[in-house]
Amino acid sequence: MSSESVALVSSLDISGLFGHKNLHIDLSGDDENGGHGRRLSLLYGNNGSGKTTALKLLWHALSPDNTVGHRTKIANTPFTTFTIKLCRGDIIHFSKASGLTGPFSVTVTNAGRKLLDERYEEIGGGRVRSLSEIGLLDDRNQEPLFEVYEESPLISRRISLANARRESRARRQKFTDSYVRYLRTLGSGPYLLADDRKIYGDSIEDNSLPRNRRAQLVDDQDPADIYGVPAELNTALLRVYEAIQKMVITGNVSGSRDSNNVYLGILQKIAQTNAAEADSTTRERLRKRLESVARKTREYSIYGLMPPIRKDSFSNILDQTPDYKFGVSDDVMQPFLDAQEARLDALSGVANLLSTLTSEVNRFFSNSGKTASYKAQQGLRVLSEENDQLQPEDLSSGERQILLLLLNTVLARESTPLFLIDEPELSLNVKWQRQLVSALLALTENSPVQFIIATHSIEVLTGHRESVSAVAPVSVTGQL
Repeated sequence: MSSESVALVSSLDISGLFGHKNLHIDLSGDDENGGHGRRLSLLYGNNGSGKTTALKLLWHALSPDNTVGHRTKIANTPFTTFTIKLCRGDIIHFSKASGLTGPFSVTVTNAGRKLLDERYEEIGGGRVRSLSEIGLLDDRNQEPLFEVYEESPLISRRISLANARRESRARRQKFTDSYVRYLRTLGSGPYLLADDRKIYGDSIEDNSLPRNRRAQLVDDQDPADIYGVPAELNTALLRVYEAIQKMVITGNVSGSRDSNNVYLGILQKIAQTNAAEADSTTRERLRKRLESVARKTREYSIYGLMPPIRKDSFSNILDQTPDYKFGVSDDVMQPFLDAQEARLDALSGVANLLSTLTSEVNRFFSNSGKTASYKAQQGLRVLSEENDQLQPEDLSSGERQILLLLLNTVLARESTPLFLIDEPELSLNVKWQRQLVSALLALTENSPVQFIIATHSIEVLTGHRESVSAVAPVSVTGQL
């Protein structure tokens, strides 16, 4: 899959950032298809150039959840205008009402046609809400939730509460943030792996924190001081295990969907057979197909996806079957092998993913004596040279870091079209920095994930020169 076909964002423009910076960040590439965007962009610039702020703004701007303060973060980030161009042609434009912080408007246009225009106003405490939401709040304040009657107050209360719920749903339908509705059409919001090594995203459940703290933590105290990287790694391991389990269950259900038809087919074959003598070609064709299916089931069994076929047992029986009965054996075996191949096909995606994940982890661990394996029933396990299972706290900081990056990339490929990463090279040696981006791309091959990565690593940058996007101040005319 080409990089141009999977990208979401093609460029960013920020004017008046911190009151004095204008940034243009091109994410589209230089080839003839560059307008369609590229799968990987590496943001490079001096310290303080605005890379991290640009990533956070982009994350808040494209995240649809309206309960965790994304729009409030935009209001409190100092800039004049912020424009996101999407590869599909939409232009999202944020403009502060006055000054660098506070109320703002957002418009979305495509080919000069305005798709929406939403305004966000202050509601106190530095928070903002859309005018639609404010209208909802005002409307709620104007009408009581229930009425009180002198007779049968309990019954009246129940009736009035039911009416209130219906009215509340109707008001929500009427007063819905049009920008949030638009964001939901883009799919799941982006993931942000911040420099605190914690991953943020609307679709990520974090039961360790109140919901309204998820967005706030990006700019507050370093969560690593509270939880530590091993805790983050444990969380990532659990999330990947749960995601893989869902994929395995889906694959098994899909692959087993026609099991009734398989056995009906076997009965029909037997009922219709005339027990004609089979020739050597039939025997050889069946033997080759059995060997092929058995080999694949052995490969899948490495990851605990399905048990291997006992090829030798089948082969021994088939070898003992005389030619005049082999036609019946062939009629029985073909539907059985059809069912096995259907299951293999349904599980091929997760098998390829687990093969890539373990291969990439072991490529990084190749000089340490440690090895990684994955079983669907157990999740990812890292073993020492002595074959002892290691816990996250037993690994070095670099090993924890690379595992965290790779596991969160697995999560991203299943959940979001945009993965934002801030300084992924932290704690990684030079060799691992060179290998990093290729590993991320391998894990998301054939999936619609665009990476935008802020980095200071020369090793990362020189290995992917065609993907570098400079982050430096520009003039109003766009010249450096």
